[in-house]
Amino acid sequence: MRLSEIGNKEIVDLSTGSNHGQLWDADMLFDKKSGKIKAVLVPSLQSTGLFKKNFDNMCELPWGNIVIIGEDMIIFQSQPSSV
Repeated sequence: MRLSEIGNKEIVDLSTGSNHGQLWDADMLFDKKSGKIKAVLVPSLQSTGLFKKNFDNMCELPWGNIVIIGEDMIIFQSQPSSV
């Protein structure tokens, strides 16, 4: 899958239901030796007004926490489920 195919997908946290924008809004951390994606830095979207978002705080999302890359969104789990 190419970045151009997943860049416009919404990033949603399964644990909290919060939306973290699109993958285009994120940065990626790569393993220097293997070139594999280690984590995605997603905006911690804390609302500061009606339509304003605060992109100052970034959440590090380990690549292994991604549950599914669907047709319209990327779903990840920030916290382990308590089942």
